[in-house]
Amino acid sequence: MEYSSTQDGTKCEFSFRGKFAFADNDSVRNIIEEFKSSGCSHCAVQLGGLEEIDSAGLGMLILISDAVKEDGKSIEFCSPNGQPQKMLEISKFADIITIKP
Repeated sequence: MEYSSTQDGTKCEFSFRGKFAFADNDSVRNIIEEFKSSGCSHCAVQLGGLEEIDSAGLGMLILISDAVKEDGKSIEFCSPNGQPQKMLEISKFADIITIKP
C-alpha cells in the first residue's frame, strides 16, 4: 500500500492506494506516529484508492482507529469502494469504526 498525507492544523488526512495487507505493518506504525505528532484533533482516512484489502489490513484499520481514539481524538474512514467496501460490509466494520461513503 502507498499512502500520502495532508494536514490543515486540526485535521490530518491519509489517502491509501493499492493493496492493504500484512506487509504494510511498518506503514501503519508511521501513520500512527505521524498523526500523534501532528497535534491534529481529527483523522480522516481516504480508502477510495484501495484496490484490495485482506484480513490483516482490516485489523490494521482497527489499530489506527484505536490509536487515534486513545488520545481522545476522532477518526473516520471515507469512500471505500469495490473489494475493500465489500470486505468492510461483510465484516460489519461499520459497527466498530466510522465509515463514510
